[in-house]
Amino acid sequence: MRKLGKDTKYLLYGITMVFIISFLLVVGISYMLATNFQQELIVHDYAVAGYQLNHSNELEVSAFTAEKCPDDIMRGRIVLETLGYKETVAMELLPAVFSYRNYIMISIFLLLLFVFGIIYTLLFFYLYRQQKVISEAETSIRKFLDGDTMCRIESEQTGDWYSLFHQINELSSILSAHAEREKNTKEFLQNIISDISHQIKTPLAALKMYNEIIGSENADMDTRRSFFQKSTREIKRIEDVIYTLLKLARLDAGIIQMEKSQEDLSILIQDILERFEVWADREKKTIQFIRKENLTLYCDALWISEAIGNIVKNALEHTEAGGHITIRLEQTPLMTQIIIEDNGNGIHPDDLYNIFKRFYRSRFSQDIHGIGLGLPLAKSIVEIHGGAISVTSRLGIGTTFTLNFFNLTNK
Repeated sequence: MRKLGKDTKYLLYGITMVFIISFLLVVGISYMLATNFQQELIVHDYAVAGYQLNHSNELEVSAFTAEKCPDDIMRGRIVLETLGYKETVAMELLPAVFSYRNYIMISIFLLLLFVFGIIYTLLFFYLYRQQKVISEAETSIRKFLDGDTMCRIESEQTGDWYSLFHQINELSSILSAHAEREKNTKEFLQNIISDISHQIKTPLAALKMYNEIIGSENADMDTRRSFFQKSTREIKRIEDVIYTLLKLARLDAGIIQMEKSQEDLSILIQDILERFEVWADREKKTIQFIRKENLTLYCDALWISEAIGNIVKNALEHTEAGGHITIRLEQTPLMTQIIIEDNGNGIHPDDLYNIFKRFYRSRFSQDIHGIGLGLPLAKSIVEIHGGAISVTSRLGIGTTFTLNFFNLTNK
């Protein structure tokens, strides 16, 4: 059994003091009862003696049974006090009173001893059980602090302590989840810093080289103009990386306040497609929008436009000249869907489970300009709106992205 705590010691000290005080009260009560008995006995004897002297010289039963008369008590007091028998006589000289006092004292003391014996016994078993439970809990907590984050306190029973242990277990689970999240966050930051370094290192090196060529005295105007255009392209690439990462970071941190409202999907998507008209015409690609009137979505129009635009941009990048992209809308009582299809190169099966990872670059892809952030950003935006994004693809046939939004969330 573990060492008793301060509170437990105070409890035992308190009960012991109560026992001692109770014992002293027993002694006092015994003397008080014995004194009262002595006074009643002496007064009775006064009355018996006075009755006998006032009524007859012979002893009669009525001397003991008749109601006590003040005259009898007074005469008996006078006679017996002359013999030294008075109310102040020592208790030890009256065996009946002395025995009565001892009997009362012993009886109450034994009763007190029994009651406190039961209390001490029950308290001992209670404290022993509690100390054992607390000791086991301390062992579990120590294991948790030493690194065993799966260790929990046994809390299947009921009671105040077990209720506390249950709360501690919940706290342990929360701390473990936070620790795991912190670990994942740290790993993510390490990976993203490494990816950012890799993504920016190449265009920065190219910029440095381009600037050296532009600044060279031997470079003619056409060469400078060519490398100036290349520098502009690399700067744009760095801007895309930084701005997209900032958007993802703000979404991850939860500091974006979505300004949602009921938006007409036909108008929203038409606005998105206008941004890609020149690109599509330049590369001889077509974008068909199969519109449906009166379809609305409860969303933040700016962010949803970002998500859909990234998917359309991805489709344009992976569709050959003359390719075709189709956008259509579907709505049921349960769900609203935005479906974006293309007849491009398709996605290799090994890549389907990775395309939403940040900076993921397929070993089968011919794309050398993408930064691998558009699709992850689109996925984050859709999920913040309570939706989900799915993709199906066949090599050489095309790819279909489906944005699913539950209508229950559109309120």
